[in-house]
Amino acid sequence: MKPATPDNAVDPQFEKALDTATSVSAHPLEAAAVLILVAGALLLAHYVKLRLRPRLSARPRTRIVFDYLFTPLLALLMLVTVSAFDPFGEFGRAALSVVALAMALFVLFRLLGVLVELLFRPTALLKVLMRVATVLAWAMSLLALFGERYAMIGKLFEAKLSVGQISLSTEDALSGLIAGVVIVIVSYWATRTLDKTIQRSPHLAPNHVLALSRIAGVLVWLVALILIFSASGINLAALAAFGGALGIGLGLGLQKLAASYVSGLIVLFEQSVRVGDSVSVGGVLGRVTRMTVRYTMIRTRDGLEAIVPNDTLTGNTILNQSWSDRNVRLTASVVVKGATDTVAARTIFLRAVAGQSRVLRTPEPGVYVSAITDKGIVLEAQLWIADAENGQHALLSDIYDATLAEYRVQGIELAAP
Repeated sequence: MKPATPDNAVDPQFEKALDTATSVSAHPLEAAAVLILVAGALLLAHYVKLRLRPRLSARPRTRIVFDYLFTPLLALLMLVTVSAFDPFGEFGRAALSVVALAMALFVLFRLLGVLVELLFRPTALLKVLMRVATVLAWAMSLLALFGERYAMIGKLFEAKLSVGQISLSTEDALSGLIAGVVIVIVSYWATRTLDKTIQRSPHLAPNHVLALSRIAGVLVWLVALILIFSASGINLAALAAFGGALGIGLGLGLQKLAASYVSGLIVLFEQSVRVGDSVSVGGVLGRVTRMTVRYTMIRTRDGLEAIVPNDTLTGNTILNQSWSDRNVRLTASVVVKGATDTVAARTIFLRAVAGQSRVLRTPEPGVYVSAITDKGIVLEAQLWIADAENGQHALLSDIYDATLAEYRVQGIELAAP
């Protein structure tokens, strides 16, 4: 928005009023009176707004419109009412008309802010930025209006900051900031909408939902960044050269982090690991409780949460006990004396295993003689469970308790260690 150049199409009455209103030094008393009137109207409108605002707490949409427009509209209405009585001379009338025009322009920009907030529902921080952006856009419009009349304002617009091949003027910076706020709000809304749409799809696995959501988010913000640079007047070709050198430096420093992100997408699409799986990787054994693009969280049997970078999953062998189904095989063993009746000992041991509600009937459990040593006969029970996430130690403890109790009754003795 560059300073406007004189144009024959401009309303001559407006030009005359603007020239009159800018001759403040020739009419100091009227200028002070107009300034007091405008300040009083704004303060009174703001006071009324504070008194009425609590009544709108239950209507968030109405409150957004109220916060944006009430003060400037009420102040504009009061100024128009006062100007109807014509209390000032030529300078006062001209000054009031220019102030009223500036305030009407401010209402227009605030109305655009209202539409953005109502349509895209930004976060609290983005709401504040949006309201600041409307003020900046209004100020830029006024500066552009006066830019031809005051050389200092024109120079302010034309001032440039150069970094290498990138040149950025004050106007471009402000335009990029204002447009950037709107673009960020729309992008944030777009990522949320896409994320909800992808999550509602009945045809996608949870891992695919997470991966596609992250990819969609990255693409949206990449487009948003390009649009912000374009709005700021930054040469993308020059930026590409700078970004390439910066990318090489960041790539070398953050290659481990980048590897985790790429590995995360691979794991999510391949579904080699899923939330709820019982896995062992990199010396960590437990159940997967959470997966992101960068890391996978595994809850160990000790109740600890291990955060495993995703490149560990793609660079190491994974033992996934839940890949084809959720059944997990457990073993339990006891050593009885060499003279023990192994049939009776095995029968008791098997009865103790089968008596546990968590032990699956298919595949059925079994007890076998796994070894004969100089210390005794080793009996090993093999059993399957489908809820490894509920723990294993408590189940094995119950099996051993039941076995030992029955061995004591039957007189079966364990071998000395």
